[in-house]
Parts: sequence; structure tokens; C-alpha cells
Amino acid sequence: MQVILVGPLPPPDSGPEVVTETLLQSGAPLIHFRHVKLSSWPNQPKKSWHHDPRLQMVKQLMQVAWTLWTQRKDSKIVHLPLSDSTETILRDVALIRLATFLHYRTVVQFHGREFLRFYWSSPHRSRILPALESLDMLLVSDKSMIKQFPFVNESKIRIMVNPVPASWMVAWPSLSRLDPVKDSQPLVILYICYHSMVNSLVELLKALHLLETKKEWELHFARPHGDSEYHFGRNTIDLGSGWDQVQNMIRKYHWEERVHYHDLVTEEDKVALFAQSHVLVVPSYWEAIPLVILEAMYAGLAVIAGRGGAAESLISPALLYDPGRVEQLTQRLWQLSPHRARLIGQNNRRIMERGYLPQQVIPLLLRAYETLEPAMRTPVSQKLRVIRPRKKTKLSANSKKKP
Repeated sequence: MQVILVGPLPPPDSGPEVVTETLLQSGAPLIHFRHVKLSSWPNQPKKSWHHDPRLQMVKQLMQVAWTLWTQRKDSKIVHLPLSDSTETILRDVALIRLATFLHYRTVVQFHGREFLRFYWSSPHRSRILPALESLDMLLVSDKSMIKQFPFVNESKIRIMVNPVPASWMVAWPSLSRLDPVKDSQPLVILYICYHSMVNSLVELLKALHLLETKKEWELHFARPHGDSEYHFGRNTIDLGSGWDQVQNMIRKYHWEERVHYHDLVTEEDKVALFAQSHVLVVPSYWEAIPLVILEAMYAGLAVIAGRGGAAESLISPALLYDPGRVEQLTQRLWQLSPHRARLIGQNNRRIMERGYLPQQVIPLLLRAYETLEPAMRTPVSQKLRVIRPRKKTKLSANSKKKP
């Protein structure tokens, strides 16, 4: 089965891009993806940022249109992205309309978290609604996300979990060469965030200040490799004052030996950080399921996460908190010992192995495609060819007796 896969979405090294790359690496031999890689104006180098965004969108649409036209005999399904971003929603709507016009079956995957709120605040509702009503299938990452699309027939909505990134599954076996973290150590906390989420780091430091007299702890925080300057323009947070507040708190409470900043980290650096940590803290505001949660659970770490999105179906309520509620975060950290964190991490690894590995997600996606185009379904007899020995006939048996 050949499917045209359009994506990824901006920014580089983001969750949607990693999901797209994982599908491309894991799809064969069940699904042959014809990939159309889109770039977006916020992802371009500084020298090209002055280009008209509308011109960039026209180039993207022409690129997709050419692929759809030239592949129309071999492909019947196109897998499109859907975001809750003002910068890209018109492009997503145009892609849906283009695929429908060329008589493709449209599968749209939503990568965000609060689409309904975005929809009602968008000035483009009159364009968004007809596009969503015309699609053939909508993929969301969790059952809780269905309520974000009351205007889409529920029979068209399918749940497809985000798989553990294929690149992380390749990188993680190097853990066996590292010394595992010990239960006798202080609670080692890991926090990986973009610069634009600096206010969440301030909340974590405030929670640790309340915890200081009750528990021994150590904090490592870093920025993911994909944290580019794009995020500075995307968010209205005053990053300078936020980071100044972080540094002032570290100096004020004399935490120079307890708080360690690692700046940008590569995949290899993340492996080392995960290996020496007990728990990952993730305050999620706009993502349905941050991929760093899947990485941590696959690596066997406990995870404390903000409520909302698919995280609530993965993580125990005892380890969830409301972002902004510092006292809740303090309570979650207080009840977590290194030994308990290790037991929770072992259970997290089992959860990932029961349905979040790429080789488990791809067959589910294939069955979803086949419901749209039964004619493209590969017959069982063609999937596995069984060669049986030929029966001997009487003639052949008698011929062997002749000299």
C-alpha cells in the first residue's frame, strides 16, 4: 500500500516532525510512504525570514499538488497534518481541499491539544469547518481529544497513539554501558524544556524551595536539541527576566552544587542524563503528549506531568499536577523516593512495550487505511506465499519403476 505522507510541521525537531520520521522509518514493508516534506517560513534561515509567508504557502501547495497529481494512479490516500497554529491552519485547510479536489481519501492527524479553543478564537472558522467536515478520517492521540472536534462525525475519528521515537529506541541501548542511578542517592530530577517555557522552570524551583528542608534532591535541566530561535518569536514570555529570575533563585538559595544546567543536549547527552535521573518533570501546556514523556517512560523513569491531553491516560493521577500550582508539584515530589521512582519507571517501561512501539503502531495505522480503501488491501495469500510439495501421480510413480 502506498500512502502520500505530507509533513512534518514546524518547528524542526518538534514532536510532529519526530512522529513523521518514525512513521517513515518503521512503515516498511506494510506501508510505502511517499513523503512530501514541507518547510515553513519560521524554519527558514534568518536571511529568508523577510519572504512573504503567503508566497511560501503557495510554494508548499504547488509542491504537494505536483506530488498528488503525479502519484494519483499509485496512491489513493493522503495523510495530512492539522495544527492549532494561526500561522499554518490556512495551509492545512488548503491541503485538505486540494486532496479532496483530486479525489484522494484524506486522513488528517491532529498534533496539538486545544483545537476547540483555537477554533472559536480563529477568524478563519468559515474556512476551517467545511474542510474538517469533508475529511475521511481524523487521527487523534487519545480518547480525551475527541471532544475537541464536536463538528466531526465521531465515526470518522480514530485514536492513534504517538509511537516511541525510532531514533530514541536506537540511542537508548547505550544505557547498558552506563552506571545506573542508585536508590541511595538523593532524588535526581530531570527537566528538559524550551526557552519559551522558562516560567515553568521558575515554578519547579519554587516547589523545590518548599521541599528543601524535607528531602534531599538534585536537579538537572537542559534544552532539547531542537530549541531554536524560532521559539523566541513564537512566545510572548519575557525570556530575559525569566532566566534572570532562575539565576537569582539559584544564587539566593545557594544551589550552585544542586542545580546543573546543561544547555543544548544531543541525543547522546540525553541518554546520559536519563541514565543518572530518577524522575522527569514535564509541565505540558499545549502538547497532547510531549514525546519526552514517551522517551522517559521507555527509558524506565518516573514522570511527573501537568494535567491535560494524553498524559492523563499514561500517568497515574498521583503523579499529575495542575501547571501553576506550586504546592501540588511540591507534594508530588515529596511523596517520591528514589526506590519508588525506580519501581514506577519499571512499570512505565512495560506500558511502552505493550502498545507504544513503532512496530505496534504501524499495523493499527495500516488497518485504518484499509477501511478507507478496501481495494488497496493486500490479500493474505500475497502477504505470505506458502509453497507446498507437489503430489506424486500414479503416472510419475510408475515411470520411476521403468528402467
